[in-house]
Amino acid sequence: MALINHTKSFSMVFLAMAILLFLAGEAQGRGLRRRGGDVCGRADYPGLCRAVVKGQKNPYAATQATVKRLIAETVAAKKAAVKGAGKYKQVLGVCLENYGDALSSLKTSLSNMKSRDKGGFNSNLSAALTDYETCEDTFSEMGIRSPLANTNARLRHIADNGLYLATLWR
Repeated sequence: MALINHTKSFSMVFLAMAILLFLAGEAQGRGLRRRGGDVCGRADYPGLCRAVVKGQKNPYAATQATVKRLIAETVAAKKAAVKGAGKYKQVLGVCLENYGDALSSLKTSLSNMKSRDKGGFNSNLSAALTDYETCEDTFSEMGIRSPLANTNARLRHIADNGLYLATLWR
């Protein structure tokens, strides 16, 4: 008899959680509609987000566009680091390695999206974000102003927006 009561209790809790998750998703959808479909309205960097997603109203597609832009801009940052390697060769070597790691994480995050693995996506996009920060920290630890400071800040901001956009997927 006790087992049946625990099963009923578990079923009720499970049902309540399912309803709450459904309602939260519906409320989130209504919030997007109230903002005119602007998926970037509550992003940390809304102007940058809008520039990256270019009018995309679907959160999944906007997130995908964000990751693809991060890949393109990380490749450009890697090229810039190679060009500037003469003066700060050792430090830029760390950045080159981190940009390579970020590219790998970003490509994996696209695979995570295809399989709807939000946890894996967040983990990989966060890893890329950490790689950009590590590049910047390497200069900071040596007391040098990074020639890639603006680039790394932009990459971090785009990644932050990508993490936000992923919260809007259904």
